[in-house]
Amino acid sequence: MCALDSPNGCRYAEAMQLARSLFVLCFTAMAASNGPVAQADDAPVLVVLEYSGGFLPKRADIRAKTGLVKSPFANMPRAVWVLREGDTLRQEHSPPARFIQLFQVAGNTPQLLCNIVVRYTPGPKGWRPAYLLLQQPPVTWNGDEFVPRTGMSTREPVQIVNAAEPTTDGSYHSLSFGLASGPSQIAAWEVQ
Repeated sequence: MCALDSPNGCRYAEAMQLARSLFVLCFTAMAASNGPVAQADDAPVLVVLEYSGGFLPKRADIRAKTGLVKSPFANMPRAVWVLREGDTLRQEHSPPARFIQLFQVAGNTPQLLCNIVVRYTPGPKGWRPAYLLLQQPPVTWNGDEFVPRTGMSTREPVQIVNAAEPTTDGSYHSLSFGLASGPSQIAAWEVQ
């Protein structure tokens, strides 16, 4: 006769299973509360680009490496894109602001969808990235009148759909955005 066949053995097994589940839950909660922290050998993640599709959200890290990067979400139009907080940086002084350009493809030509300025704000665990969504207006003022920018006639406005509470300078630690007219795709990005 096995010890688990007795009533006391079953209670012991249930208690151990409950303790294991509580341990896993507590460890997961602690890991989530600490948030992502950059490793010394990796380029830090400036922002996590995400969209909801299926059971789990699809994510891509946008790292602080300069240059053009092809998006894993090319040819996947979505109504809403989400910017999640990247790595918290532990250093004495504020990291420099970074600039990210998101591109979509219209026909065969890439077009600028929007710009994201990444600024860092102090937090309890280091410098947290915050985001400001920018879009060039389709016209400029030449002193006398508004003049359309070349190649901007078909641009549609990008709007913030949902955002966290803004920081003192108007940036957000997390925000959702999309085109006012419908789905958009992010074919590439460039970090500067």
